[in-house]
Amino acid sequence: MWYTKDSFQLPYSLAFSFEGCNTTQSCWFHPPNCGENERAKCISGVRWSTEPNGIKIQLQTYVNDLDPLRPVYAALGFSYNQRMDDDTVVECIQPLHGGPGKVQVSFNDETFNSALPQASSVLLEGGGLVLEDGLLTCDMKLLLDNVALVSNDTKFMVRLGEIRESLINFCLALEKDIHSMNDNAQFPWMSQEMISICRGDNCTSSNVYFLGDAIQSRVERYWRYRVAVLHGVALIVAWWVLGSSAILIARYFKPLFPRKKLLGTAVWFQLHRDIFLISLVLQILAVVFIFWQASWVWYQCSYQCTPKDFSKKMHAITGMIATVLAVLQPFFAVIRPSPNSQYRFIFNWGHWLVGMTAWGFASTTMVLSLPMGKTGLNAVYGYAPNWIMGGYILFFIGCNVVMEMLSSSNEVRMEKNGISSPHRFIVGPNGMALSHLNGPAVESPLAPPTVSSMCPGLLHHGPIAPTSTSDIALYKISSVNC
Repeated sequence: MWYTKDSFQLPYSLAFSFEGCNTTQSCWFHPPNCGENERAKCISGVRWSTEPNGIKIQLQTYVNDLDPLRPVYAALGFSYNQRMDDDTVVECIQPLHGGPGKVQVSFNDETFNSALPQASSVLLEGGGLVLEDGLLTCDMKLLLDNVALVSNDTKFMVRLGEIRESLINFCLALEKDIHSMNDNAQFPWMSQEMISICRGDNCTSSNVYFLGDAIQSRVERYWRYRVAVLHGVALIVAWWVLGSSAILIARYFKPLFPRKKLLGTAVWFQLHRDIFLISLVLQILAVVFIFWQASWVWYQCSYQCTPKDFSKKMHAITGMIATVLAVLQPFFAVIRPSPNSQYRFIFNWGHWLVGMTAWGFASTTMVLSLPMGKTGLNAVYGYAPNWIMGGYILFFIGCNVVMEMLSSSNEVRMEKNGISSPHRFIVGPNGMALSHLNGPAVESPLAPPTVSSMCPGLLHHGPIAPTSTSDIALYKISSVNC
């Protein structure tokens, strides 16, 4: 929509009038560098004035760069925020070949726009459109006193009355089509200054404005798309690469390196903890940046909530649940009871349950992200991403099943050969603990303990590390006799 001065200097200079602005009329022109002395830079503009029974509004915009084979659409919305969710819109639709245009009232619920024919019939007066030399001009009068005449089934969609402390939004697009989603002049313009439209003698603020500010997005669309993609990549790595590895290591890799420690701790535990902490850092960064690109606004699915919109809403909810559970895991680990505590089994099972629940919510969140527009996965690749994600989830579940079968068969074989397995069950003063799943927290089953034995007869000998089958049996007998 940006044109050279040589080709459009004359039409642009004459099209937008600044006469009466900030005196008898309120004006708002786009882009922000459009001014009375630089009219050639003007692309679109809005003028309005208050009358006893309503508001007189004029919309002007160039439509040269839109598809000439489709009707064009220009609209003005009144919103309490900059998202145009659950807000009333007045719109102008110009058909092809210069036919009679249409002015109407509609309703935005953030994801959809619905025309309101009955409300339009009682709220609008004197609507007219002219399309000349690529410039669309639309005039109308919005009858605020007739809001009470709107039918009850759509009255909640007409949020006008006395317009107080509202932002205004200007949109240009093809008829009932989504506007441009890129950084250009076709992306909707939003005022940063609140306006009030008041009639009568009780007005406390001026009804005349000259808005010199206009933004399209607090974060450039260029960065919003890229942050959204990086958000997804970071969380796939955090949950499905690092998180899955941490889960498998804690559950099935305790028997590895039984006589070795890493930085003073069992190898499996050190790997499990470090991998998960890296995963947690990635998760937090991904969540912070995705809220930053959304201007710290939580997405809500409103009145017309399709399955696609509902998946977007649930994506945010399930994602936050997964992140909160992941953040809680290190805090639970810090306050865990000692390995010999009678309450240790509560932590063991709770830690495992919270971790697996978080992984389940995270996987659900990733599947729910596929229809979302910023990633474009389903839009570009069809259902191939669904098959890939579903395949990974089944692969992870299969790994757990296979490794559970291998560990169980190994225990059966050891029992048949008369070899006790220190990896699956540990007999201590508090009974039998399921160490293979959820413990011990720090110690390797065979590595030397970090504290002295409590058996009085062994205090002067120090820790005993079995090195053979007979040593294991002797070690077990000695422990029982303590």
